[in-house]
Amino acid sequence: MKKIILLISVTLVIFSCSNTQDMTLYKVNLEVAKKYISTYESPTDFELFNAMTAENIEHQSPMYGAGKVGYEEVLAQGEFYMNGFENVSFKADAWLPGVNEETLLVDGSVRVYGTWSGNNIASGKEFSVDAYHYFMVENGKVVASGDYFDATGMVMAVQPDAAEESSEE
Repeated sequence: MKKIILLISVTLVIFSCSNTQDMTLYKVNLEVAKKYISTYESPTDFELFNAMTAENIEHQSPMYGAGKVGYEEVLAQGEFYMNGFENVSFKADAWLPGVNEETLLVDGSVRVYGTWSGNNIASGKEFSVDAYHYFMVENGKVVASGDYFDATGMVMAVQPDAAEESSEE
């Protein structure tokens, strides 16, 4: 019985040691994803954002009803956020490797959970919104990404009040 327990223990140790996944690609892409996120932070950098966005990008938009969008829509959404908000920062709670959906092995993609904060330029109102993002990177450019947060609710919450709008007209 002792020999069987010892054999099982040795097998488990050998298996667990040989099952280490290569994180090299994830680590490279993690730096790309961090830089990409930073383009939205104050001071924003639309030119770098544009340069890091692949022309064939497929992006899951956070905007209500938008679904998956392409390059032009990604750039338009980037401009919307970069030109409409200031003092923007992102506090990452967890950067994690993505996995292949079939094999469940690390595939080099990057995921992050965190909180965006800042304020709307037009109203001065502050926002804070929890978010989840994923990034697939090829040759230093983001080729697929997704944003999951209440973008529409955030935008509505920081709009100028109706009284402010009518007094400005």
